[in-house]
Amino acid sequence: MTHEDILAKLNSTKSADRKRGAREIGKLKSTALGSDLYEAYLKEKWDKRTWETQVEMIRSLGIIQHKEAISEMEEIVMKNKPHDMVTSVASTTFIQLARESVNDARKVIELLKFGSVSVISGSLLSLPTDRMIPPREEIKEVIERSWDINKHPDRIGHEFGLIDSRIYLALQCADWDIEFTSDFLNHCIETAFDISRFGKPVANQNLIAVCENSLKGKFSKGYI
Repeated sequence: MTHEDILAKLNSTKSADRKRGAREIGKLKSTALGSDLYEAYLKEKWDKRTWETQVEMIRSLGIIQHKEAISEMEEIVMKNKPHDMVTSVASTTFIQLARESVNDARKVIELLKFGSVSVISGSLLSLPTDRMIPPREEIKEVIERSWDINKHPDRIGHEFGLIDSRIYLALQCADWDIEFTSDFLNHCIETAFDISRFGKPVANQNLIAVCENSLKGKFSKGYI
């Protein structure tokens, strides 16, 4: 798809077209279209019906590192809405735009300190998305703050269908020193339970599989 084709999609009256155009910008990592994408997002954000299109726009703004969008992303994050996909994706993009380097996890830690389940999920997703390898002290603090994040107040009573965001941290543990990650990964395996639609605990096989791979130093594909 050419730049002209993508711009035509972004300016289409159809939400599905705008969503596809935004996705293409991220796929192609087309920084040249960053301003066009951002302007399209500023129009799109007012329509609550098109949250899926907004998600694709926000995700691509992070991929192409469009710094102009940082204040918009921060505003979404600070509203701290739980159970909100736009908030989750904006948290990932905010970290991508605000950090000093790809291995700077200080913003991740900052968001973990106050975040709703959506902010937490998005912040932890930034780690495996960009294969971040922070300094050891930052790794230790991220793990400490995420140890029992599955018991976050926003998650209690809403476990069915809601991801255990520890899976994102467990994914990235594959790239980190086993000295810092083994206790966390084994703890996740021991506590990897979701709640079924009938209110019964069921083993979270995805989290278990990711943890087992990371204990072997193997990055699990297909989870992000």
